[in-house]
Amino acid sequence: MAFAGPGKGSYILVDEVTAEAGILDLDGPGWEKLWKDYKSRFPRRPTLIISIRTHAFADAWVIPKPVKLDALLATLEKLRASCRHRGEASMSPPQQPANPPPGVGGSKSLQESPSVMPGNAVPQRFTLDAAEAMEKRTAHEYCGDAPDRDVTDPLQLEKVYYDPGRYLQGHLHRALAKTQATSGVCIKSGWGEITLLPGSSQAMLKLSDKQLRPLCVVPLVEADVEINILNPQEVERQRAQLPSLTSWQLLQPLLWKVALWTSRGRIPRGVPLDCPVYLKHWPNVTRLLLTPHAMRIAALWTTQPHSLLDTVAILQIPQRYVFAFFSAVYSLGLVELKQTPTPIRERMPSNLKSRQKSILGRILSRLRRVSQSL
Repeated sequence: MAFAGPGKGSYILVDEVTAEAGILDLDGPGWEKLWKDYKSRFPRRPTLIISIRTHAFADAWVIPKPVKLDALLATLEKLRASCRHRGEASMSPPQQPANPPPGVGGSKSLQESPSVMPGNAVPQRFTLDAAEAMEKRTAHEYCGDAPDRDVTDPLQLEKVYYDPGRYLQGHLHRALAKTQATSGVCIKSGWGEITLLPGSSQAMLKLSDKQLRPLCVVPLVEADVEINILNPQEVERQRAQLPSLTSWQLLQPLLWKVALWTSRGRIPRGVPLDCPVYLKHWPNVTRLLLTPHAMRIAALWTTQPHSLLDTVAILQIPQRYVFAFFSAVYSLGLVELKQTPTPIRERMPSNLKSRQKSILGRILSRLRRVSQSL
């Protein structure tokens, strides 16, 4: 949200190798290991941590959750200043800039990898090209590449939908429906094993994301998938069998990315295209993979319900971006489908309604007096 809104144009999201500063969300399982690994690889990199553990990190700026936009922007400015200072420190002498000798100085110049752009610095074109290419790859991975469909054509309309129940996504949600907060559920098949713990909002996977993604796009035969409810003792035994905490994932981000990988820019079968969509509350954007224009769509649906097709027309973006975001928030139960369009008047503040009513009353009174004088 900060990079697409108030901070737009001041920062560029790039890969971790070329970045001048880092932003990490360190609240999930294994956060200590992740932080230690990050510091070992980038010991001198200015870093912003988003976490509830405000005193657990040395040599880093920390913003507590929930994140406030003004605090985030202020800290980003500190990161920018730190990067500028490091860039100046690498020049010797300060009044006569020169490239540091090979092997001297801990960071590259800001022009070489400008994830944070100091002042009016112009990034090198190759960095922008790399960022744009990375964004395109991400959009393709999570939203597909299907063109907009003519929904008045029954054949094209059919391509807008998919059936989550035929895929791993459906098996995950059926498994969650069977379990309780005090227990867990294990999903087994020839491809691997996933244990879901809704009580702690966690999941244990005996497969990597690289293995998981292909499973999301291939229909699974229900008879080949085994779903077993686990009692608390079995959950602990499952936990002890895992070699490390790297096999843990937070439950909501797992369901979110599975929905994106499965939908590929489509929507679940049965969702009407002309039914207004209302976002009940914002997804946790610090932990979820954001698709293109996700923040704009979320803001629109929070302010006023709009149908999927109206959203495409209003924001003037491809259908697949709207459909992918809907499928993700729908999988987490964050949206509500309105049966009938909500009149704008119902969502107006009460003081605005009364003010409009009083204005209308004065106009009607004036018309009555004019008609009586004629």
